[in-house]
Amino acid sequence: MIVLLLTSKNEADLLRLNIEHHLRWGVDHVCVADNASSDETPQVVRSYGDAVSTIVFADFGERQRVRTEMLRRMRERHVRADWAGVSDTDEFWWAPGMGARELLAAVPRDVPAATFDQKLFLPTEVDSPSGSACERMVHRAGGRSSPLFTSYSGGKTFYRGAALSRVTHEHRNPDLGSPEWRHAVPAVHHYMVQGEDHFVAKVRRFPAWRPRGRPAPVRWYAALLAAAAAPPAPALKSAVKQEWWRVWETGGEAALREHYRSRVRVRREDIDGHLASGALVRDTSFAEHCAAGDGFPSAGAPAR
Repeated sequence: MIVLLLTSKNEADLLRLNIEHHLRWGVDHVCVADNASSDETPQVVRSYGDAVSTIVFADFGERQRVRTEMLRRMRERHVRADWAGVSDTDEFWWAPGMGARELLAAVPRDVPAATFDQKLFLPTEVDSPSGSACERMVHRAGGRSSPLFTSYSGGKTFYRGAALSRVTHEHRNPDLGSPEWRHAVPAVHHYMVQGEDHFVAKVRRFPAWRPRGRPAPVRWYAALLAAAAAPPAPALKSAVKQEWWRVWETGGEAALREHYRSRVRVRREDIDGHLASGALVRDTSFAEHCAAGDGFPSAGAPAR
C-alpha cells in the first residue's frame, strides 16, 4: 500500500487534479492535511470516499508539526502501508513509463527513506493561455544549481512504512540511522507559481507562515530555509522570498503584479539564452501526459 500526505489550503480545483492524478498513478490512499480551507476542499475530499482521508488544522505555522505527527500515525492507521510520501497540492509525482510502485522498486531494501529532486516549472511569456498549470507550463529550472531555481532544494521524500514511527521531521530525519538516499529520477513536478493572480495570492499569505511566537514571517522563513535546504540554494531562496515581500509592503498589489511580469515570469526574449546556458529546460513530457487525459479527469465528477 502506498500513501501520500498532502497539505492544502483553499486550492480545491488543484487538489482535485492532484488527488485524481496520484490515484491513477498508483497511490492507494491520499491523506489531506487541510489548513482550515474555506472553499470546496471538504467536498473534494468527500467525493473520493475511502480513498482519501483528512485532518483539519488551523495554524499554518504549525504545518510541519502536523505533518510529522500524521506520518508517525500512518503506521497505526494504515498497517499495510509499504510507503508514505509527503507533498503539497502544487506538486505532482510522475516519471515516464513508471507508476508509483515501479518508481519505488528501485530503492534498495535497506534504505528507509528515498528523497526525490523536484522539477521546478516556471511561468513564461510563451505559456499556453488554457489548461491546467501542468499542461500550460513546459519550461523548468535546470536543476537545483540553476539561478532560476527558487524552491525548496532538499527534495521530497517517501518513507518505508516500517520507518514511520521514527520520523521526527518530514524532510530531515537523522533518527532513521541512515544517510540520505537520492533517487536517480527527479519525479516531483512542482508548480510553485502558476500565474500572476496565483503569485499575488501566494505572497499575501506569507504572514500566515509564521508559527506562533516566532519572528516576523519573512525573517522566520529565511531562517527555516537556511537550516533545512542544501547549498547553494538557501541564500538565493530566502532572498527571493524577502524581495517578493518587500515589493508587496512598499508598493502593494500593483507593484507586485509588475514585479511578476518583469522579474518572476520568464520573458520571451530571455528564454533562448536561459536554454542555451542550461538554466532553463524545455520539458513537455508531463504536460503531454496530462493533455492526453492520462493524468486528469474530464470536467465533472472524479473518474473512479
